[in-house]
Amino acid sequence: MADKETGKNYVRETYTESMMILAESYNKKKDKFPAVPKKEIKFLDVPDRTASVKLIADEWIDYIHVVKLNGAWKIINVLWQYNDSERYK
Repeated sequence: MADKETGKNYVRETYTESMMILAESYNKKKDKFPAVPKKEIKFLDVPDRTASVKLIADEWIDYIHVVKLNGAWKIINVLWQYNDSERYK
């Protein structure tokens, strides 16, 4: 991300609760994504209890780390960037 005032790039940590609130409210008007959004998922590494996954979507790329706890996969970390690096200038 780039700070609008200084123009310097920075990293921001966000917690589960914040991401859930954002996910629930982000596209309420149904105008944030194309009718047929791009979703390409690549499993980079999948041992028996952990995995690294790459999601290529319309505007961004996500690298996701997941872990299998008590039989269910849980997201532990997401690192993302916009596809268009010009958005960081």
